[in-house]
Amino acid sequence: MVRPARPVAALALASLLASACPAFAAPPKKAPSKAASNETETNDEATITVSSLTRGAKVYLNDQEVGEVPLKAPLKVKGGETYAIRVQKRGYAPYVDTVMAGGGKNSEVEADLVPTMGVLRIDCNVLRARVTLAGKPIGLTPFDGDVPPGKHELRIGAPGYVQDTRELQIDAGQEQALTIALAAVPAPVVSEDKSIFSRWWFWTAVGAVVVGGVTAGVVATQGPKHVPAGDADARLQVP
Repeated sequence: MVRPARPVAALALASLLASACPAFAAPPKKAPSKAASNETETNDEATITVSSLTRGAKVYLNDQEVGEVPLKAPLKVKGGETYAIRVQKRGYAPYVDTVMAGGGKNSEVEADLVPTMGVLRIDCNVLRARVTLAGKPIGLTPFDGDVPPGKHELRIGAPGYVQDTRELQIDAGQEQALTIALAAVPAPVVSEDKSIFSRWWFWTAVGAVVVGGVTAGVVATQGPKHVPAGDADARLQVP
């Protein structure tokens, strides 16, 4: 009975035959085709499609702005990695999500933004005029800020100008722009007095009458001096 050759001996025999006869040599390995290479590269790539009904919202990929809604094309990313997606717009609560990009696949993100505040812009002919909303000061002109929704009283005023007061309806997620011209406070008007009391000659005549009356009163109060009887007889004696 013939025993099978040991593995080591078999390998040595195969190596000896291959060196002696090229026919027994192993065929050379083929280089990978271009199609296979492209397929491998494609599997390493991925895309993320971000959609939203809030037009004009900014889209961020790992805190880097990549465009506005609607995006022109899906975002190209590297497969097998995790990405942070953020969609935000003034007047809305931001949308934040984390996406694991699969190799050769497309991930979809639907960002539904919820309106929370209104956006108010005020341009005024007076710089640094006070802006008051619902009785609370919120800034100076020119004003650009987020304000709570609802119906409010808006006041804009500055020293030397007539205050502008109006009712304003603020809607969440909406922008409202106002152009306000404050009117200067008019100077007081002094009307000309054409009565007799405004004439100079009237008061001159009044003064003359007053002076004459005072003089007559003084003379009347003094009167003729009283001469004693003895003195009168002495004046009549002739030396």
